[in-house]
Amino acid sequence: MELARYHISKARLGNDDVLPEVIDVLSCLIWSWASLVLVKTLRRGDPLTTRPPYQVGAVLRPVICIASHILQLPSLHRISISALDSFVYARMAIFFFTYTPYLRGYSYSTIYSLSIPLAAFLSIHESRVRGASLAFMLATAYVAKLNEWVTHRSRILQRSETKSTMVMLEKHVLASLLLLGFAELDRLREVSKNDALTKPLNDDYVPKLEHIS
Repeated sequence: MELARYHISKARLGNDDVLPEVIDVLSCLIWSWASLVLVKTLRRGDPLTTRPPYQVGAVLRPVICIASHILQLPSLHRISISALDSFVYARMAIFFFTYTPYLRGYSYSTIYSLSIPLAAFLSIHESRVRGASLAFMLATAYVAKLNEWVTHRSRILQRSETKSTMVMLEKHVLASLLLLGFAELDRLREVSKNDALTKPLNDDYVPKLEHIS
């Protein structure tokens, strides 16, 4: 709905100085929550590289959308909307790498793992906002390290019997991050009973004929 409203407003105004309305902010928040739920069990490609771009988008899009609404900055809304195009770019990249010789001989996991971050970067770059792509890359790297840290630290504290205030506070923070899916899949499998986490890896977007065993 956000995407349609944006392009309708853009066509009506004759430029891309479009600002989000309350309904756009609400739509973005719903999209963000749904994305976090879905990416928590994402098992396609290499989860270490495919999950962080989705997580960054799910967290930053509503922040950017709300900031654009409050500060009345069309450029921020343009970044938020451009990020939605990553889904289209991802399918195009998968199609391109599948049917061209550039990644011939590589598994579907490699194709998917490369396509997702590349698509996210291209979509943010499409906003034409200086520094947005770099900020996205840094945020993605940070989230990847955050997932690693939560995985490592939560395992340590799980075995700890210390009851200090700081340790208990840290445990609550880690529990919240785990609930939102900010950890590596192996750790999420340990703390979650979600059946989706135990299913085998698959990719509906890379043609089965191209899969390499």
